[in-house]
Amino acid sequence: MRSLLSVLVPSLLLLVTSDAFAEGCGFMIGSSGSLNVAPELNITPAAAGTQALLPNQNDLFPSTMSYPVSYWSRNQGAVSKTIIFDPKLSEFTADPNNPKGWLVDSAVPGLYFTLSVNLPNPTSNKWGSFSPAMPIWLSNDATINQSAPQTGWGCASDKNDTHTEDTNMTFSLNFYTTADFDPAKAAGKQLLASRKRAGTIDNTKQSGGEFDIFLQGPITIASASCAAFNADDNIDLGELYASDLRANPSGEFNKTPFQITLSNCYAQPDLIVNLSTNQVKNNLLVNTNGKAAGIGVGLGYTAGTTNERLDMTQAVTIDSNNLHYTGDNGNGTLDMYAFLSATDGKSAITAGSVDISAVITLSHP
Repeated sequence: MRSLLSVLVPSLLLLVTSDAFAEGCGFMIGSSGSLNVAPELNITPAAAGTQALLPNQNDLFPSTMSYPVSYWSRNQGAVSKTIIFDPKLSEFTADPNNPKGWLVDSAVPGLYFTLSVNLPNPTSNKWGSFSPAMPIWLSNDATINQSAPQTGWGCASDKNDTHTEDTNMTFSLNFYTTADFDPAKAAGKQLLASRKRAGTIDNTKQSGGEFDIFLQGPITIASASCAAFNADDNIDLGELYASDLRANPSGEFNKTPFQITLSNCYAQPDLIVNLSTNQVKNNLLVNTNGKAAGIGVGLGYTAGTTNERLDMTQAVTIDSNNLHYTGDNGNGTLDMYAFLSATDGKSAITAGSVDISAVITLSHP
């Protein structure tokens, strides 16, 4: 008797998901009315105008700007969903020590900028959040210059270019200086007087819109201010016989040197010295606090190999050649001297103390 053995061969239907759909889902940027747009965006620095800068400064005159952008999708092979801030055809040179930095102008070494853009995460369920998180930077470094939204649901049905949402992207522009920045050499330079191309924001496969980014100034570098002035607080003029002063009332007695030091005057400017706010007689500081009569104090400075009296009645400009600037740090010294002399004729001179508090106003052109 033949037995029939029924063999049940179970069939297994494997449902295998593939990234093919996801890979074919393109994420692109454009405008609300069209995908294939190529607007030119001019970003004006908050620094537009005159700026005084020093080496090794960060976060200089930050500025932001918003611009409309629209998100689009399409399910098609060989497309990308990655958005890149590409320095394509950039007119700027990258900072070799900072992947985000760009030299503003070769005429001013050490002055750089950074530029980033923040695209908001999509709100449509077709896409998730950007990864890595925004912003992306104008850079040659692929780890910081691009990002892609995570794949959501529904893109597979987008056989044609499909507008998904409108939003605004925000640009952030910042400047910084390095140790190479020389304020003296940069002073007076005008930068970004005409616009310069920074780069492009678009899809990595150049699908959809392309936003061309430019910087437009101008920025003028001012003469750097001196960081500090310092003068000797007290000057001891010693003792003088009243009879000696009566014998030569126009003479300069007890000349005593002192110094005014200047710090970080990178542009090495002239110095303006002004004593006109003080009580002055016969071009001498009046002895306002002492007991001696007819006696005042005069001031002068060293100009090369000669001594020059200061005019107490007005601001006096000291040529930078007499300020003994050293090196590139802009530190200098003004060599001055004080002396005793008669404010009136010899008959007005009486013995006593000389005590004068004077205000010296220092500035530069």
